[in-house]
Amino acid sequence: MLLLLQRRGRMTARELAQTLEVSERTILRDVEAFTEAGVPIVTSRGARGGISLLDGFQTHLTGLTTDEAFSLFLVGQPQIAHRLGLGAPSSSARNKLLAAIPAQLAAEADRLATWFLNDPDPWAGNQIPHGELRRLARCIQQRREIELTFAHGATMNMRAIGLALKAGSWHVVHIEGEWAEVTCIDELRATRLTNRNFAPPDGFVLAEFWRHHVAASS
Repeated sequence: MLLLLQRRGRMTARELAQTLEVSERTILRDVEAFTEAGVPIVTSRGARGGISLLDGFQTHLTGLTTDEAFSLFLVGQPQIAHRLGLGAPSSSARNKLLAAIPAQLAAEADRLATWFLNDPDPWAGNQIPHGELRRLARCIQQRREIELTFAHGATMNMRAIGLALKAGSWHVVHIEGEWAEVTCIDELRATRLTNRNFAPPDGFVLAEFWRHHVAASS
């Protein structure tokens, strides 16, 4: 919130709530907390009212947390970040990056959203239940086996080493024997985490593997 107010100036509670994806009550509660902590935050009523910072006040919240650094390359992909459970740190990292560059460049970067939109979902919408991609992503990061259940009732135990979004469809790259294979998971309905860990193949590079896979499938 402080980074937004520092960059944009006065904003209404509704604008802040919509941008930060929280309730207006949460915004007002946080404003009160900032005031009690000594942050020079100002609220005003009326048609031109809103929430702002006292002139000259600068925040220094530019250091990235682990989750923010992890989601750095998802900064321009809010829907994908949300699917993977990285929506909040991705948004926070974006605000910190914008606060760290000159105001004119930040305004230009912000302006991109007014004329370009990346919608990664197919026309039918995302069919994978909320949370399943997040659990799958967590298992990939932790190198844990996971059991997937699909719409037709079939189940698969996977040693997943990568996740790819291609033309609106999600695919898992997983180890089968000594080889890596690809399975589309658009019909995924449930996941079950296990405590079984595994080691990925030595020298495996997801981007390189995927490039060869796409070429072979064309």
